[in-house]
Amino acid sequence: MEKALKIYKKLLEKGQITDTEDKDLYYDYKEIDTRNILEVLANELEFKLISAPHAVYLVPNIENNLMGFSLKDIRESIKRDARQIDTFLECYVIMTILYMFYGGKNKNPKQADFLQIKDIVKKLDETLSVTPKEEAEKIDERYSINFTEMAEYWQAKALFEENKLKTRTGTVLAACRLLKNEKLIVITDDDTEIRATKKLDDLMEYYYLSEDRIYEINDIFKVGESNAKNQ
Repeated sequence: MEKALKIYKKLLEKGQITDTEDKDLYYDYKEIDTRNILEVLANELEFKLISAPHAVYLVPNIENNLMGFSLKDIRESIKRDARQIDTFLECYVIMTILYMFYGGKNKNPKQADFLQIKDIVKKLDETLSVTPKEEAEKIDERYSINFTEMAEYWQAKALFEENKLKTRTGTVLAACRLLKNEKLIVITDDDTEIRATKKLDDLMEYYYLSEDRIYEINDIFKVGESNAKNQ
């Protein structure tokens, strides 16, 4: 029990343990009895333990309000007076970033080692371009978002204005900083490029990118890609 609680405490503090930074805890986790206790804690406290080579990660369940992010948390991370539409748009920006990193269709879905901020903005311009009403309604119904309103909100933003968060570039950077705070990406000092961390690579490969999730992510972006080709 003592080993399990020490591991749980470290996972709460850092979100992960590794065989280099937390060698003793990492190998304690490999013990069956310790892992069984942690699985009981995970079931009761609504989180998952994700094992990857050389690391273990704690991922809160969606319904976990104590450890996980709520829409309110995301909204407040943008700005104090952010609206619900800002929150939905930021979530969509994050989805776009993940798709651009991991939207490949082969066995290894990672398709980029780094992304330019300007390329993320360009991708959003494509996927949030004018969408036929019927397709927009299908997206709204399937994913419980107002795609049309979100697209119009994005299109109304200026591309760039120095020190302004309300621009398209500022919106992308706000989403990137949220990911950076969770140690999922690294942003260059000049705010022009991002790279995925090992943590994000591991979580995507060993948890988030199951076949059904890949299908859903790719399906969302098919609309934007077809629009871009037709323009």
